[in-house]
Amino acid sequence: MEKFLIISHVLCGGTVLTLGLIQMFNRKGGKNHILLGKIYVAAMWWICLSAWSIIFFYRFSAFLMVIAVLTFHSSFVGIRVLRRKKVGSEKWYDWAVSIVTSLFGIGIIIYGIHLFLNTPNTILAFLCGLFGFFTLLNGFQDLRFFIQKPELEKHWWLRQHIGAMGGSYIAAITAFAVQNPNLFMPGSSYQWLLWILPGVIGTPLISLAGKKWDKKVQAKPII
Repeated sequence: MEKFLIISHVLCGGTVLTLGLIQMFNRKGGKNHILLGKIYVAAMWWICLSAWSIIFFYRFSAFLMVIAVLTFHSSFVGIRVLRRKKVGSEKWYDWAVSIVTSLFGIGIIIYGIHLFLNTPNTILAFLCGLFGFFTLLNGFQDLRFFIQKPELEKHWWLRQHIGAMGGSYIAAITAFAVQNPNLFMPGSSYQWLLWILPGVIGTPLISLAGKKWDKKVQAKPII
């Protein structure tokens, strides 16, 4: 079973990395975009499920856990926002995912503090604190949105969809880079940067893409 989980995890990871790249250039809202998006999300969710199974039944990994939670949350929000375009239309499971994500962020922060105080591995402690903060932030922002129900522009969901799906792709790239550090920084003592660089590089690009498509939709709706 462990071998099956690992092999399927790797295969789905390759599928996600390939489809994510294709989706960047696909016509948004078209049939191919929707079909490949569904395959992307299905593969992403199996990555998360297989990662959690490996963690719970075979070997603990804080790295796998934090990436799995971030990835699932981003891909879940990216899909759900397309079905709750009306503010206030969230379901109980939207609340549940956001609450669990927030609690997990707090847990990883506490784990990072524990590492900092009790082990010499300050880099891992820093990374746990950093990823824990952003995990908590993602969940908290969802909850605040659900509670406040703000007045938003007509196509608010498009930018959130692009940001969430882009965030899940960054998480997938981060996972691949950290699991294969010698492909990118062979023998370097700075391989820990692979945890951070995908987000540092990818986040501004996703933000620009969101603004670009937001302007296109306002000028001429494509969805």
